[in-house]
Amino acid sequence: MNINDIIVERPVGSKANQKVCNLVKEEAAKAELAIHSIPFDCLVWDKQSSFVRLGNSEIEIFPSPFSQPVKGSGELVKIQNIEELENCNLVGKIVLVHGELSEEPLMPKDFPFYYPDNHKNIIDRLESSGAVAVIAITNKHPMCGLSPYPMFEDGNFMVPSAFIGIQDGNLLMNYSGSVDIEINSIISKAVSEQVIATKRVPNNKGKIIVCAHLDSMRGTPGAIDNASGVYVLSQMMQQFKDYSGNYDIEFVPFNGEEYFGETGQLAYLEYIKTNNSAIKLVVNIDSPGHYASKTALSFYNFDDEMKQWMDAEMANSDILIKGEEWYAGDHAMFAFQGIPCIAVTSSNLMETVLSITHTPADSAENLSVDILDKTTKALADVVKKYQ
Repeated sequence: MNINDIIVERPVGSKANQKVCNLVKEEAAKAELAIHSIPFDCLVWDKQSSFVRLGNSEIEIFPSPFSQPVKGSGELVKIQNIEELENCNLVGKIVLVHGELSEEPLMPKDFPFYYPDNHKNIIDRLESSGAVAVIAITNKHPMCGLSPYPMFEDGNFMVPSAFIGIQDGNLLMNYSGSVDIEINSIISKAVSEQVIATKRVPNNKGKIIVCAHLDSMRGTPGAIDNASGVYVLSQMMQQFKDYSGNYDIEFVPFNGEEYFGETGQLAYLEYIKTNNSAIKLVVNIDSPGHYASKTALSFYNFDDEMKQWMDAEMANSDILIKGEEWYAGDHAMFAFQGIPCIAVTSSNLMETVLSITHTPADSAENLSVDILDKTTKALADVVKKYQ
C-alpha cells in the first residue's frame, strides 16, 4: 500500500473514506484473510459561510460540525457558567457561551462510551431552553491543534450551534441587543461500512484484535491521525499470511473514531456478540510515525509477567519504547472491560503530534515511512509471540 493514497480528508460516509476502505480490503485479500463488511447508516456534513449581524456589520462564525441550520434573530444573551444557564430565560434568545462553560468540548449527546453528567446537564438545559442558537467562544483545543474549536460536534444535538475565536468573540461580548444569525450547515444521509479482516487458525484459543481508526476529521488530510496507523495495520496483514499460531488475528480499521456516533465501533461490538471468541489482546495503532519520534507502547490490564515480557521485547528493539497511558483512543472501550491492551503511538504524542492533529498541518511531511515500516515489523513480532 502507498501511504499517500490514504493521506486524504476521509470523514465517515465520504467518497474518500470509501476509497480507503476499499484499499484496506484489497490488502486483506492479498494476505488471504477472510473479509467481512458491516454496512451502517451515517451522516455527511458540509458548511457554507455563516455569520452574526450586529446592525450594519457582520462577524464570521463557524458552524459546529453536524449542527442544525438556522436563519433567525434574537437578543444576544451571555452565559459563562452552569448557574447562569440554569437561571436565565433563553426562549427566543441567541446564547453566547464563554468562560468556564466553553473551556472544553462537550461529548456528543448520549455518547456510548463516555458521557459525563456535567456535559449531559449542559446539553439537556440548552435543548430545553427554547434558544434560537448557541455560539461558543473557544480558544485552543486541549487535545488537538484546533484553535478555535467547536464546543459541539454532534448530529444528535438539536440546537443550532457555531463557534468563534477569542478576538471576534470579544466583539460579541461588548455588544448588547438583538442580532441576526445565519448558520449554513448541510447534513445529508449516507451509508458507510465497517471492515473486518481475519486470519483464522484451527483450534484457536481466542483472538487478538489489531485495530487503527480509518476515518479523519473534516478539514485535515489526517496523515499522522491516522493514515499512519492504517498503513501499519495494512502492512501487518501481510506478515500474517502464513501465520499458524494459537489465536485468530482480527484486523479492524475502525470507521468512526472521529465521528460523533462512533458507528463503526458500535457495529463491531455488535458483531462480536455473535462471533465471540475470547479477546486475549487488543493492539490499537493511533498516530505513530512522526519523523522525530520513536514508537511508544502503553499497556492496560497487563499482569507482572506480561509487563516483564514486554519490557524484554522493548529492550531488544531499536524502535519501540514505553510510553504513558492515554485513553482517547479505540483501545479504551476494551481496556475498561478489563481486556489486556497495547496502545501504539508516536513517542512525542503529547508535546508535538497533538498540536497538529485535526488541522491542515497534519500532512505527509510529518511522517517517516521508515519508522512506520520498522513499527510494522516490531508489532507483528510482538503479536506472533503473544501467549
